[in-house]
Amino acid sequence: MTRSVLIFRPVGYALIAFSALGMVACSDNPGLTEYADKLHSDVHDTLELPARSITPEKPVLQYPAKSELKRDVERTSLGFMDSMRLNHCRLGQEIAENNSSLGKLKDGFSKYHADLTMIQALEDCIEHPESANVKAQLEEALAHKKSQLNASLANAFAFEEGLRRALSVGNNSLPKIHVTEYNYAVNALERFTRILERWNYTKEADDPSEMIKMLGRLERSNYLPDLFRTMLDYEHKLEAMRDQLPEIPEALHCPNGSVPKKAEQLRDSFNNIYIKEMQGDIAEVIEQHQRLLMTLENLQGIAPQPALKGYIAELGKLSKVLTDATVHFVRPWQRFYSACNFTPAPD
Repeated sequence: MTRSVLIFRPVGYALIAFSALGMVACSDNPGLTEYADKLHSDVHDTLELPARSITPEKPVLQYPAKSELKRDVERTSLGFMDSMRLNHCRLGQEIAENNSSLGKLKDGFSKYHADLTMIQALEDCIEHPESANVKAQLEEALAHKKSQLNASLANAFAFEEGLRRALSVGNNSLPKIHVTEYNYAVNALERFTRILERWNYTKEADDPSEMIKMLGRLERSNYLPDLFRTMLDYEHKLEAMRDQLPEIPEALHCPNGSVPKKAEQLRDSFNNIYIKEMQGDIAEVIEQHQRLLMTLENLQGIAPQPALKGYIAELGKLSKVLTDATVHFVRPWQRFYSACNFTPAPD
């Protein structure tokens, strides 16, 4: 398998293809972004400069609170006598199930599925020849139930724990890049989204077991939240390093062809930390994130709440944000390497 990523070279970044098997960087240390702290410390020690912390605060970007996303849903009801005359169609059974103790416990997308199922049952019962005496009441109930469906969908996005976890920013950066764990989570999110798209388009709900299974997988996985956190932490640390050291001191740009010892030390630190470790990790997390873009775009289109649409849109920008931060960070190093004719390769 090959993939194209941004690779540092003295005159700039280049898009090249290479074997994923040979270049995926995995850290034995907890938190991939700790390499940035190591590079920051080594560079400032070499230059004998004070180094302020580049550790980020908790990201501002967070899945909106349930209270912010919650919508009021008006209950759709039939008169007692009317509901007693529905045993000839499936609607009577659906009403009984919804009014049961288990039915009242449904939330998230299980509740949305129940509402779609109720709409289907109402439509079917209206067409039943034995419904003539209650047809007007059923049509009124159907119109009301449909009017509440968008609010039901909004509450599913607000309260579904599996989806909230999958699209939240985690508390920690990834300890390492793990393809199997990534595929487990992203496949579940993609399959969930395809089912939701179908329900949203047809307004018909099929067997919910597959969706429930996928949401369960998402609720048990921290990989996507930690991927988002890794990207935000790397972006912050790269920008912070660039802010604290906008340029490599001109005296170390190998004047008159001589190579100062500190220039060699900087080269070795950059080669052995950024080139050897960070570069491959950053490329990999960007690639993993880019696979999510279509799914995020589809979920953004379905979510009813503007606040949630905006949040998902920000998640979709993380690849570009991190790429821009990376390019911004390496520019002074590119000038430094070019001036000294250094090769960007680890020992």
